[in-house]
Amino acid sequence: MRAVDHAIERFPDHAEAVRRLYLSDERFRAICEDLSLALSSLHHFERHPDAGRRPEIDDFREVLRELEAEMRSHLNAALGG
Repeated sequence: MRAVDHAIERFPDHAEAVRRLYLSDERFRAICEDLSLALSSLHHFERHPDAGRRPEIDDFREVLRELEAEMRSHLNAALGG
């Protein structure tokens, strides 16, 4: 899945704005790339047999929350909100 698709998955009601920002805003694009990497890493650790004891899982979930908040901020600014 492409980075922009991960972002759209998180903000489906703003898919068009996500696409537009991804193409035009270098910072937003970097956030999308970071989100995609964090999701990939999270899924990697969740597949481990000892996933319940992996501190990385909580770390990556926190990173995802922070990235989503940053994306939301960019979207709100772009949408005039």
